[in-house]
Amino acid sequence: MFDILTILSLAVAVFMGFSIGSSAVPPSFGPVRSSGSIGVLKSALIAGIAAAIGALMQGENVATRIGTGIVPSGFTNLQAIIILFVASLLVVISVCTNYPMPTAFTVIGSVIGTALGFGSTINLSSLAVVVGYWLSIPLLAIILGFGFSKLMVRMFDESDKRLMRSLTFVMGVFVAYNAGANSVGKAIGPVSGLGISNNFLIILGSLSILLGALILSPRIVEAVSFEYSNIGPRKSVAGLGTAAILAQIGVILGIPISFNQAIIASIIGSGMVSGDSEIGDRKIIFTAMAWISAFFVAILLTYILSTLINIITV
Repeated sequence: MFDILTILSLAVAVFMGFSIGSSAVPPSFGPVRSSGSIGVLKSALIAGIAAAIGALMQGENVATRIGTGIVPSGFTNLQAIIILFVASLLVVISVCTNYPMPTAFTVIGSVIGTALGFGSTINLSSLAVVVGYWLSIPLLAIILGFGFSKLMVRMFDESDKRLMRSLTFVMGVFVAYNAGANSVGKAIGPVSGLGISNNFLIILGSLSILLGALILSPRIVEAVSFEYSNIGPRKSVAGLGTAAILAQIGVILGIPISFNQAIIASIIGSGMVSGDSEIGDRKIIFTAMAWISAFFVAILLTYILSTLINIITV
């Protein structure tokens, strides 16, 4: 039998999975939606299903990194609750304001904050690997997005709309798959050391991601589609292809990444081919500042909560 704190930890993990489904999965189908091939509700459904399959197939690597890779001692029930509550709360706020927020930043920030608050040892080398890959993503995405877009210009005629829409759809499904494979670990990683079956946790996380995608993701699909990626099918395919590569690297290495960051940066690189700016400079700056702020806000909030709980329970 699970005790009350374990049940509460699982409930917050489900909430986090729901938040991920509503925020991290939708960007994969923004370009698909903007191509005009399918509607927003169908986009949310297909993206959610693909993400759930990815979580089931390849979700364990990132879960291990978050569960014991950064904080080797793992987390108690209270720590897991704090991490997932703060991280998911920030993501839900981002959904309500239509600004895609990177769950990787909020989760890792929360992990760091609660480790500091409870006096847990942080594996700095593991954390450095994660942050280092994060920092490389914008540049890699811009370079790969530019290269893919050049290739698409040479190989495909944008007037062949059926082919371009098909390519965009296939890429969207693959990115959504990787979003689930990478993101489920953010939901179940903090509770993976509580003596619960990993298979059960992965299934639970997959279902919660699917539910979040079905219920709340249409808003973000619209935001990404028309505010970020209304760039035509050829550039959309280039952007999604770039994001898919970066996402799969993250899955293999067990590094949680921001799909919003990868897709948006790749779209910028794609736009450089034609010399135009598809995303407003103010929008880019504001979004980047919101992402960075979310990381440090997550650290601060979880540190304060962890410290207060330590004082109360001592």
